[in-house]
Amino acid sequence: MRLLDTRLSAVLSQIPRGSCLLDIGTDHCKLPAEGLLSGRLSAAFAADLREGPLEAARRQLSAEGLLEQVPLFLSDGLKEIPREVLQKVDCVCIAGMGGEVIASIIENAPLEPPLWVLQPMSAVYELMDYLSQKGYRLLSGALAADKEKIYRIFTVCKTDTPYTPDYFSIYRGDPLYETLLDKEERRVTLALQGLRSAKNPPKDRISEEERLLKLIRKARL
Repeated sequence: MRLLDTRLSAVLSQIPRGSCLLDIGTDHCKLPAEGLLSGRLSAAFAADLREGPLEAARRQLSAEGLLEQVPLFLSDGLKEIPREVLQKVDCVCIAGMGGEVIASIIENAPLEPPLWVLQPMSAVYELMDYLSQKGYRLLSGALAADKEKIYRIFTVCKTDTPYTPDYFSIYRGDPLYETLLDKEERRVTLALQGLRSAKNPPKDRISEEERLLKLIRKARL
């Protein structure tokens, strides 16, 4: 994985071999480039909301001899991607954005891809809740560590059947699984201490954090 850091290497590992990828928010286009160079991808497209990252993507692709192989699009999510391109895509990747932004991109997608590979930087549980309410099934997951941060990556597909999300089981067996649970239990415990000591303790927020703490502890069993 010459071009990718630990986080993006884990993201690439979740993309099925032979996929035609659309990378949303591609930045330097390293994910599609490495996917093609390694032979993991059969084809790739990439998009970004701003022209600056697309110019960086062009430089990266040119340096790797891939400029003609990865069409680039200026697009807000999938909105401006030509329909004929979307029909070729097996997998859409959204990595490095907040969970709320990812949910918005999925909500406004003009065409549903067979598979999404997602790596939210924040609002992970909120994104999982949104996906479950919309009938997206979590298929697999991977964890990646960078210094003190643990990133969660997961693949989902649309089934149209709402369900109750399981936040952790897709990561069971990952070498970082227990570390994730430890970090989340500490974070939630500290959050609860702060909420309970507030002048006007927010009951709904406390209840939600207590629910999450129970799920974390249950995930250890």
